[in-house]
Formats: sequence, structure tokens, C-alpha cells
Amino acid sequence: MSETVRILGFDPGTRVAGFGVIDASPGRVPTIVDCGAFRLGGARIADRLCDLHSALRRVVAAHRPQVLAVETVFHGKSFESVLKVGEARGIGLLVAADSGLEIAEFPPAQVKKTVTGNGRATKAQVRAMMVRLLRLERATGPSDETDALALAFCYAQRLWRRQLPEREESRATRMLRALREAERKRAAPRGLVPRSFRSRGSRDFRESSE
Repeated sequence: MSETVRILGFDPGTRVAGFGVIDASPGRVPTIVDCGAFRLGGARIADRLCDLHSALRRVVAAHRPQVLAVETVFHGKSFESVLKVGEARGIGLLVAADSGLEIAEFPPAQVKKTVTGNGRATKAQVRAMMVRLLRLERATGPSDETDALALAFCYAQRLWRRQLPEREESRATRMLRALREAERKRAAPRGLVPRSFRSRGSRDFRESSE
């Protein structure tokens, strides 16, 4: 498979949910197509999940991804938080299945290690590396956006390595490692997130649907 693959990363939530769409092809740095966050209103969780379903369907219809990348189920701080995230995650899986997308699931530690080289990286470190690796400008939106992009990037790296010859894979791996190291050295004295980081913006679902 040598053609470009469009990947939708999804970071679920019942108040704020992030998405990131990137294009990936063997031998090339992935490029960002779109990213954002849905701010879900409504007192009842059922209403928010319904809004999330509609929002994700619109993203899929607009960008026509081939793959949905999402985290596997993980243990949160409380049963209630895990349950709510699981419900939102189920909406993503439903939309993907209904749209005929390939579904790729990654453990959180694997996503962090792929992006930063550290399976215990913080959200700020993931955010900073997404700025660097995807050549973003700035972002004022929530971390849900860059978390979603990180999921899509994780799939892109797996695709890239699978398609490249061994020699080219080694070069790609060295390049990614060099980018990570340069970012760590650059960010260490001044904090993790570059001042020039600007997102394409969060999206209020209710406003966007009017």
C-alpha cells in the first residue's frame, strides 16, 4: 500500500472530546488536515453523547478518513470517570464501524512512547512534540486536540515502518529520535510548550450546528 492514508484520531470525553485528522504515506512526514475539540453542553449525558455522535459523523463526512485511532480502555482515577470515557469511546467506535473505517486501538503508554520516546510522558510533553513533529503553529485549545493528533500519529508511524525497507526504516527512526531529542533540549529551559503554538481552534458543538 503506497497511497496516502487519512487517519482520524479521537480522544473521547463527555464534556470535551478531541479529534485530529492527518494524512500519512510511507517515507513522508505526516501532514495535518484538521484538528479541534467539541465542547458538549447539556445536563444529561445522553444528550451529550448524542451531540458527540452527530459531531463525529460530520467530521467523517467532511474529511473521509480511512482509519479511526483511539486509545484502549484504561484504568482511571475513579470508576465513574472510566465509565464516562468508555461511553464516549463507544460513540467513536460506533461511528467508525457505521462508516466502514478500520479501527486501530493503542494503549496510552504506547502512544506516549511513540510520540515522545517516554511511555510516562505528560500531556504537556505530548503536546509539545505534536507541535514539533506535525509542524503546527500555535494552539490555545485543550490538550484533547493534541492527544487526538498523537493517536493518529501513532498509527502513521506504524504504517510508515511497515511499508519502508529496513534501511529506510532505520533512517526514519533516527530522524524521529533526533526530533524528540532536539525538542527536549529546546523546551527544557523555558517550559514544554512553545509560545508560537496556536491551534486551529476548539469547536463548540452547539454553535457549529446552528
